[in-house]
Formats: sequence, C-alpha cells, structure tokens
Amino acid sequence: MRAALTAGDSITVDRLMSTVSPFGTGMSSNSLRCTRGGVDAQAVAARRQSEMARTRRMANTSCASSYSRRGRPTKFLAGVLVISLLAGCASTNVPPMGYQGQPYRPAADERQLWSDAEREEEKLAKLGKSWDDPLLEEYLSSVAAKLVPEEARQAGAPAVRIVVLKDPTLNAFTMPNGKVYVHTGLLSRLQNESQLAMILGHEVTHVTNRHALKFNRDPRNKQIFFTMAGIAAALGVAVAPGQPPRQGYYVSAEVLRTTSNIFLGLGLQLTFIAAVNGFGRDLEREADREGLERMVAAGYDPREAPRVFELLRDDHGDGSRLEDFFFGNHPRLDERIANTRELLETHPPPPDAGVLAANVEDFALRTRTVVRENAALDIRAGRFGLAKAQLDRVLRLAPKDPTTHLYVGDLYRLQAQRAKNPADKPLLLGQAREAYERAAQLDATFPDPFRQLGLLYYQSKDPEKAMAAFRAYLGLKPDAPDARRIKEYLVELER
Repeated sequence: MRAALTAGDSITVDRLMSTVSPFGTGMSSNSLRCTRGGVDAQAVAARRQSEMARTRRMANTSCASSYSRRGRPTKFLAGVLVISLLAGCASTNVPPMGYQGQPYRPAADERQLWSDAEREEEKLAKLGKSWDDPLLEEYLSSVAAKLVPEEARQAGAPAVRIVVLKDPTLNAFTMPNGKVYVHTGLLSRLQNESQLAMILGHEVTHVTNRHALKFNRDPRNKQIFFTMAGIAAALGVAVAPGQPPRQGYYVSAEVLRTTSNIFLGLGLQLTFIAAVNGFGRDLEREADREGLERMVAAGYDPREAPRVFELLRDDHGDGSRLEDFFFGNHPRLDERIANTRELLETHPPPPDAGVLAANVEDFALRTRTVVRENAALDIRAGRFGLAKAQLDRVLRLAPKDPTTHLYVGDLYRLQAQRAKNPADKPLLLGQAREAYERAAQLDATFPDPFRQLGLLYYQSKDPEKAMAAFRAYLGLKPDAPDARRIKEYLVELER
C-alpha cells in the first residue's frame, strides 16, 4: 500500500515503515537494556539522541517538514520512545481485574496510562464531536454493564462509560480507565442489541483484562509505535487542511480531515493505538472470544457475532482506502468472521436469546437519529451508497420525518453534481426536488428545504418558483448566515 501524498511528495508508506523502525539507526535492540534500577540511563540518552537526529533528517523531506514546522511529530515520537522504553522493563504478566478474588489496584505504570487517557479524553471533548444524547449513552452504558464479569465488578473495576463520536468511519476504541468511544459510523451499521453486545463485549474485555497495560509493557510493541507514527505522518499531509481533495480521492480526503485531527494532530497516542492498530492479534482474539462468551452469559444470541463483522464488511460499493481502523479493516474482518463462526460451535445460544436479536425495531428506534445524522456525514464524504442504505432504514421507521427527506434531497443533488453520465443528471435533480418538496410539505416551518428548492429552481432557470422558495426561506430564517447571498439572488431574479 502506498500513501497518496500531495504534489511533490514521493515518500511511500513502505519507505516510512523502514525509516521509522526503532532500530533503524544501526543500534540493536540489545542496546536498550534494563537494569535492576530500571532503564539504563546511558542507553536511554544515546537512544533518544539518535532518534531525534533521525527525526530531523526526516524533516528534510517535504512530507515530514509539513509536520515538523508545527512541532508535533518530534514530540509525538519522543513521547512514544519514552513510553516504549519504560514498558520494555515491566512484566507483561498482567492478571485480569478480579483474578482469584483479589481487589483491583492499578499498578504504577497503569496509573500513568490512566492519567494519559484522561488528558486525551479532555482533548477529544474539546473538539465538540461528542454526540449529545444522554438517553442513548445511558442505553449503551446499560448494555455494556451487563458484559462486565461479576468478579471484576466486585474487585472494583472502573465503571464502563460510553461516548458516541460524530464520525462516519467504522471505529470503536477503549481507554484503559473504562471509557469506550463508539463512532456513529459503526453504530449505524448495527441492526440489533445482540450485535451491539458483541462490539461492546469486545471493548469491555479490553478494559477488564487490562489489555492497554499488557500492550504497553510488551517491548515488541516499540516497533508498532514507531511504524504507526510514520504512517500517520504520511497520511496527515496527504490532504492539507483547506486544500481541495485530489480527484479520485474525495471520500478518503473528507474522512481523513476528521480522523487525522483527532488521532494524530492532537498527539493522541493511546487513542491511535487502540483505534487503528488494536492491541495485537493475540489480545484482539482474546477480546473477541471473551466478548462472545460475555454476550452469551448476558443472554444475547451469539449467532449475531459473525453477522456483526459481515455488516461492517459490506460497504455498499463505497469502500474507502482509509477505512483502516481496527473495525473497518477488511482482512481482519474476514478473519474475525471465520473465528466467531468457529467459536459458535462451543457457545450455543442461551434460551430465548433470539428475542433480543429479533427485536430490531426497538434497537432501530433508539438509534434512529444517530443513523440519520451519520447518513448526512456519509453524504458529505461522498459515500452515497452507505448514506442511501441508512436513510432508507430511517424512512421505514419514520416515513414522515422532514429532516430525513431533506437529506435524501441532498443525496440526489450531490449525486447529480458528480454524475459521470450527463444523462443521469436530470433524473437525479428531479428526485432531489421531489425530496425537498416532500420535506417542505411535512413541515412548513422548516427553512432548509425552501433554501435548497430555491437553489434548484434558480439553477434550472425557473425564476418564479425560485423567488417564492427564497422568500419562504428568509421569512422562516431571517438571520440565516447566508441571508445576504440569498437576498442578492432575489435582487437578480426580480430584474
């Protein structure tokens, strides 16, 4: 795989993976040794000096210099270096919370991970991307609570808290302190509570089995830290903020602008590891296995487990090369489908397990607004097939929802703009107009459909209808941000 960079950049991900190897400067891994007192100070100093020198050399390329000027990659790599060095000197023998009935007390390096997680959570909160729906978060957290083993709960495991992020990519990730983030893109693919339980069971297992600590302590993961930092740096400059996306990479560019700011631009190391790389094949398989066991113990239907990954794999023809988060990686999804099907042979469904799986309507009603608004994100990202499937689901539940019809109009309008066959454009514009008219009929006080109708009529040279729609829009929303521009259209049409 090669990263599509801006004009003039020729660095590939393959080159970066070799460039950012932690032992790529001629030093062997044995040079970083642990002593009885901890990390060898001379080795650390020499290693850091060598690493910083190599980072400066990377800055000579146009790719790396784009980020070095902002000071983030150097700090990011230096921080990763310190964490990985300390992790190499700690034991990877980490028992799960509540093991043998022992009270849970976080280790010193685990407390540091919690502190780091809290700082990253503060940065995420300031982005304003959290989905503000207390009832939905309460529902998701109640499902997650069923998946915490009793021994972990009795031992004092942290309460699992769910936060939904407004992002159309397939992603869910866990902080070591018990906070679980779920993207609207992933939540919108699920069809019932049993499928949700499989996702949350996987994430809760990461928390109670202390996978972040295990991963952080494993010295083999130093390579992963550096490789991921280099790949992220390459992707981070693929489309600079404010730059129009390159032709052919529209979807990737739009998705990238969202995720790059969250995970790389803010230096969110724990988030980046959990969301993109996962905690390593063994720990991820453990999370899938125990997640399935926990959903069975909670009364959910395990037959929905492989179905989850099948749904995530189905991109409705809108596959994006940037769907490389852990839950969006197709090779991994294929493997997980096979693994969960194999696990079903030894995990029969409990009595009445099909009730929760079959109750699609209740789950759909709880998540309807999320699905609708995620469809709007997919429309803006150019992922029309995914957006259409989501809007169809919402309309089956709420056929008279004006906002959904507005988004359907937006979908057809943007499809018309990007239609490769000119003959398709009139039909798509007609469908857009019908959807906007339906939205306006359903709620005559909703200003946005009138704005969109005015623009369509203006473009189709129908001045009377355009003026009527624009006047209705301004009457309903006189302080609209684009009111001045709409008034200019009216002046032009009234001549």
